Amino acid sequence: MTTGNDKIQFRGETEKQASQIVDQMRFGGINLGELARRGFREKLRETLSNEEKIQIHQQYRDGEISEDVARILIGDGIEEIERERAAFEEATEIDTHGVYQS
Repeated sequence: MTTGNDKIQFRGETEKQASQIVDQMRFGGINLGELARRGFREKLRETLSNEEKIQIHQQYRDGEISEDVARILIGDGIEEIERERAAFEEATEIDTHGVYQS
């Protein structure tokens, strides 16, 4: 388990050299911290299965994790999951009494 003080460090000399080249090419340089955060968030989202995303959404709904953390992990998936859940709940409430299938 990680704490708020834990550091995530990446060691990659080749990546460092590549970022330095881009930094030198751009007026004002590049914000490596922001680039790393965006890339890390994207990769976290890519690693999650649909089942894991649903589980994270449930933890968010139950108040076990904050909205900020849920958004990092599933992004706009929060709204998508809520729409699907509402549609499913609506579909299960349809009165099928008197409906016959032949």
